[in-house]
Amino acid sequence: MDELQTALADLQHSNPNIRESALDKIGTLKPDNASEIILPFLWDTDSEVRGTAACNLGETDDSRSVVHLIDIAKNDPEEKVRSEALSALDNFRATEILMCLINEVHRVKKSRRPRQIVAQQLQHYNDERSVDALILLLEDEDVYVRIFAADSLFLLNRSRLLNVWKTALDDESTYVIEVANKAIKNLQNSEEFLEAS
Repeated sequence: MDELQTALADLQHSNPNIRESALDKIGTLKPDNASEIILPFLWDTDSEVRGTAACNLGETDDSRSVVHLIDIAKNDPEEKVRSEALSALDNFRATEILMCLINEVHRVKKSRRPRQIVAQQLQHYNDERSVDALILLLEDEDVYVRIFAADSLFLLNRSRLLNVWKTALDDESTYVIEVANKAIKNLQNSEEFLEAS
């Protein structure tokens, strides 16, 4: 019995740890129908299995997975599973994903990780809505969310952020202050450049 057949058999096992290992194996072997095999496990009764399914679905590079990952990111009752789905969306780029990320920013916060993931991914969307969401994340009470937000906002730096960066100079995090200083310097240099040309 080859590895794939063993993994497929293990997916039916009553022990969730064995189902998880089987999903990881499918994710590694990447058979042509990997996404179809993994998909049903997004709704497994065990939250660890659902998280593992989301993680491996992101690795399949199958854009048909996006709609399901967004659904899990929005609706799974477990924050950890939602985090895995949000993380898996980083392998794709789509307007629907941007909207999902922005919605997460406006969700009532339970833990740090979803917001960190969102703050990191928003840098891939050079869009004013992305910038607005990152400005909100830069005001998060959690310094580890603000650090990710500052990094992404720096990559999307634009003149309207000057006052945002000036406010960030009062952050308690020396890292955020450092990024804000760099961002302000870049904006001032580009404005001087525009004035000189």
